[in-house]
Amino acid sequence: MLESEYPEAAAMLIHDSYVDDVIHSCDTVSEALRKLTDTGEILKVGGFQIKQWVISGDHDKVDDKKLVDTEMEKVLGMRWEPKKDQFIFKVSINFSKKYKKVHTEPNLTVDDILKKAPNSLTKRMILSQVASLYDPLGLATPFTMRCKLLLRQLITLKNENDGVELGWDDPIPYQMYNQWIYLFTEMYELEKVKFKRCVRPDTAVGNPILVMYSDASNAAYATCAYVRFKLQSCTYSSQLLAAKSRVAPVRQITIPRLELCAAVLSARMRKVIEKESRFEFEEVLHLTDSMIVRSQIQKESHGFGTFVATRIVEIQALTNTDEWWWTTSTDNAADFATRPQHPSKMGSDSLWQTGPKYLTLSKEQWPISQPCIQELPDRSCITLTCDVKINHGQEASIIDIKCFSSYERMINTTAMILLLCKWKSFKGLLHNLTSADLKQAENYWIKIVQREFAGDWEKRFKRLGPSENENGIITVGERISKWLKDDWNQDKFILLSISNPFTILYIQHLHNNDHGGVDLTLAKLQRKFWVPGARKVIKLIKEKCVICKKIDKPRMEQQMGQLPDKRLKPSPAFYNTALDLFGPILIRDTVKRRSRAKVYGVIFTCFTCRAVYLDLTEGYDTDSFLSTFRRFVSIRGYPQTIHSDMGTQLTAASKEIRNMMGKWNTSQISTFSLNQGTTWSFNKSANAPWQNGICEALIKTVKRLLVIAVGECVLSFGELQTVLFEVANLLNERPIGLKPGYDIDMGAYLCPNDLLLGRSSNKVPSGPMGNEPDVRKRFTIIQTIVTTFWKRWMRDYFPTLLVRHEWHTERRNLQKGDIVLVQDNDLVRGNWRLAQVFQANAGKDGKVRDVVLRYKPLCSSDEYKGRKDRLVNRSVHRLVLLLPIEDQ
Repeated sequence: MLESEYPEAAAMLIHDSYVDDVIHSCDTVSEALRKLTDTGEILKVGGFQIKQWVISGDHDKVDDKKLVDTEMEKVLGMRWEPKKDQFIFKVSINFSKKYKKVHTEPNLTVDDILKKAPNSLTKRMILSQVASLYDPLGLATPFTMRCKLLLRQLITLKNENDGVELGWDDPIPYQMYNQWIYLFTEMYELEKVKFKRCVRPDTAVGNPILVMYSDASNAAYATCAYVRFKLQSCTYSSQLLAAKSRVAPVRQITIPRLELCAAVLSARMRKVIEKESRFEFEEVLHLTDSMIVRSQIQKESHGFGTFVATRIVEIQALTNTDEWWWTTSTDNAADFATRPQHPSKMGSDSLWQTGPKYLTLSKEQWPISQPCIQELPDRSCITLTCDVKINHGQEASIIDIKCFSSYERMINTTAMILLLCKWKSFKGLLHNLTSADLKQAENYWIKIVQREFAGDWEKRFKRLGPSENENGIITVGERISKWLKDDWNQDKFILLSISNPFTILYIQHLHNNDHGGVDLTLAKLQRKFWVPGARKVIKLIKEKCVICKKIDKPRMEQQMGQLPDKRLKPSPAFYNTALDLFGPILIRDTVKRRSRAKVYGVIFTCFTCRAVYLDLTEGYDTDSFLSTFRRFVSIRGYPQTIHSDMGTQLTAASKEIRNMMGKWNTSQISTFSLNQGTTWSFNKSANAPWQNGICEALIKTVKRLLVIAVGECVLSFGELQTVLFEVANLLNERPIGLKPGYDIDMGAYLCPNDLLLGRSSNKVPSGPMGNEPDVRKRFTIIQTIVTTFWKRWMRDYFPTLLVRHEWHTERRNLQKGDIVLVQDNDLVRGNWRLAQVFQANAGKDGKVRDVVLRYKPLCSSDEYKGRKDRLVNRSVHRLVLLLPIEDQ
């Protein structure tokens, strides 16, 4: 209802509201007052009230309490004098520090610049002052252009000593310091310049004309827009509406290209003006002082290079080509904006604010024209020159076969070029290729290949029965030609050289059809061609084929690394410990016997004596695991080091264990152990269970013993914990190292209990214990037991550590930049992810066993969304090398 009753006021509120301001323009005061009243009526319905209105001009006689008479008003960041209807700039130079985003000291005046300016200026300080000059309409473009040029020079400035780019907080050189101080004083001159707002004069008749100027120099390019009104006195007036400028790129480009960039800027600003302005323009003119640019706009874009063509397309899409005119540089108002100007040259009656003088004349008197030149820079042309002799054995190759990676594309291209030579015109491209055309192209290349056999082919291939057919192609297989005809194949084989690129490209084409084996590809090749030594080339192609590598090639290997020192040196039990989890295991509740829950086994094993401690953890949280860990250290003491898998690296474990450990707070666990002098380390790479192999092998034995002891029974937590303790004792009774066998001199076998209990079994010891109260004898007995264990450890167990059980052969180290296929146990091999080696980590012996990979994350759709690369650690044994860096 309100929109139909007050349509103009409703449109004003919709299109001209900016947060809590309403900015609108009317032709007369009475129209403005009417819209103010209508707007107030619409806002009353929603319970809103207008605080105050400001109207341009002197309107003291208007009786309206909400109409405020003010000397200065802020309009969207700009300062506006309503009575004179003009914009002014307020300069605020202040280098003091800020407290709660407010400067601690007052702004500097013109006299204070030289006295109170800091002794050194930085990039950050200068940019802060320049950014405070807000000019959305570009009214002060000739002056701000000087600021932009000095800023570009400042940003690219480098230190004289080391050549490094100057930091944002580094002091600038003394020479530039003086330039900026002088510029800051000039900024205060800008406060004296008054910019009239572009409004329709009261005596204007008809619709105005929009005149767009564009120009460029070596330093910048710019555009400016003027509105020209026709008055009742048959005279004309013009006023600056808006301007825009850009600094020229650091990389030097030609003046015609900069002029074209200025034309694009002019077309874009024209689109914004027509969309946002309320003027209905009778005509729009684009003026440039470059005949080249004006002529380029009249041409089709496909005849130019990419730089020019893309810009011509945009200009032609936004404007009409007949709207572009040429004028001299002296009559181009945009030339004023491409060169730095002093604020005093931008007064109310200056060329910048009113435009060139000829704008006050009729259009017929303007010094403009529409010339068009034919020879233009950046113009592309196509020249076809063919010199082909279609004579027997005299073909000249007009095509570089090395430019093709596809046999079919090469044959099609050759057939089209032969058609062009036949028709002697581009009309040949309109002809659809036939099988005869493709056959002719293939015969053309066969003759090129067989030029290598010219002169001695009859003697050289005498054993193959060579001959020449009616097309001048050398064939072999004369002895079996009768048999070949009888089984519906060709009567002879075409002879090819294995070293020619055509032959290799054809073999590559056959291999790509099915990526078969060497014999299969060779059989397909021999259906038509006979190529001596083809088997070697087929093998080489198959070895380099990425798809074959993804499907068939084995994973990388590397010689087994050296054992860490902590496994080779005698130490107290569990001094260096490895940890792992297994499960889940189902238990029943002690009270509610039908209730079931899941717990997880935890295994601790000693690096040196291979002793085992087993326990349970009943929760998913960090505190539950720490409770289990505290039980372990209460019995065995804190280790010096603990090694384990963690979080997503537990890919060899069950999914539930991965989820459980993914919720652990690893920093809390590490801190808990670090306070007691324990260092916690983790596997370098994910999905590499062999890096914690001393636990993985024992878990297999634990599970087997649990099946034997428990079977399918469901125990309570305490019952299962008791079973695990007994299983741990059984494991600690297992022999380690060499077995006595039939050698009686080796004595009993060595087991972890020999160090933990001083005997292999947990039964009551049967040896002489002695009842003497002498402490020294008791100490001697204990030392003797420990010493005996380590002697036997060195004799029976240590030699077994010297043998490499697998990965005996030294392989090529992965290098940075290699393209690899990452094994994923959950996916089919053909769907494994491609990655690039980002960092190769060599071990102490110089062998690379762990690498950092870089790959693109998977997106939910086919469109790439610009996500950052991900880095992951992987063992080389989980990778397939597809493309070494030296082959790229």
